[in-house]
Amino acid sequence: MRIRPFDFKAATSLADALNQLDQAGSNARVLAGGTDLVLNMKKKNILPSMLISLHPIKNLEYVEEKNEMIHIGALAKHADLAIHPILEKYVSILCQAVGLIGSWQVRNIGTIGGNLCNASPAADAVPPLLALDAAVVIATLHGEKTVPINSFFCGPGQTVMKPNEILKEILIKKPLKPSAGCYLKLRRRKAVDISLAGVAFQAESDPSGQRIEQVKIALGGVAPTAIRVPDAENCLVGLSIDDAFQKIPMCADKAANAAKPIDDVRATADYKRTIVNVFVQRCAQHVLTTLKNYRGQS
Repeated sequence: MRIRPFDFKAATSLADALNQLDQAGSNARVLAGGTDLVLNMKKKNILPSMLISLHPIKNLEYVEEKNEMIHIGALAKHADLAIHPILEKYVSILCQAVGLIGSWQVRNIGTIGGNLCNASPAADAVPPLLALDAAVVIATLHGEKTVPINSFFCGPGQTVMKPNEILKEILIKKPLKPSAGCYLKLRRRKAVDISLAGVAFQAESDPSGQRIEQVKIALGGVAPTAIRVPDAENCLVGLSIDDAFQKIPMCADKAANAAKPIDDVRATADYKRTIVNVFVQRCAQHVLTTLKNYRGQS
């Protein structure tokens, strides 16, 4: 498949990229990893008149701790994030998820910013970030604005970003109490593929490790955008860890009922709901066991 001709420019800085994007008009696109963009260009789904490469902007590839926040640059590669010590220490659920994106070749070039801006309902990085109450920083010609991740997506392939704006970084608040997370993804057996369904489960206990204070569950691939399921989360909040184990089936049922999948060429809606139920139970068992072990070590 041949790509239609286009103009190409390389930005020297974020400010330069914003200026070039604004001057080029709405038919221009920014190029980060390109793993989704180039494929869509080959398929003629996207026909930009210009590509503005962000590759030279090396200062957008970072993971940093600043006070109580973790800052992740939009150009950070999946492969680097999957093994980053700061993320492994505080939010290992994100490491798990980005480590399952595509093949090793895709992970070595694909960026977390690109994964979010592509806005696929099945994007692997999104459910963990929803479960972590993350936010994104969007750069504009007139400054920056911070948007909660749960308000960033409008639908398949759609975000709140304007054509002349660029995603700069992702913000995650560091857990201050014992916490654990788990991400599970279903894809076709022996295939490097997008998820049929993904479940992110993040929980936090009180400082003593006795009682569940927060539960965040996010589902990918089962709705037009990734979703949180508050009714399922509330099943476990406030319970002792031992009692929470008994409520896992109820939690999973509520999560599966909240999913709104459709029948498609990859799986039926009923099958996806079944997978959500099973994965929520598996994630919950893993997370609660991890928190219980923390308690035993304290």
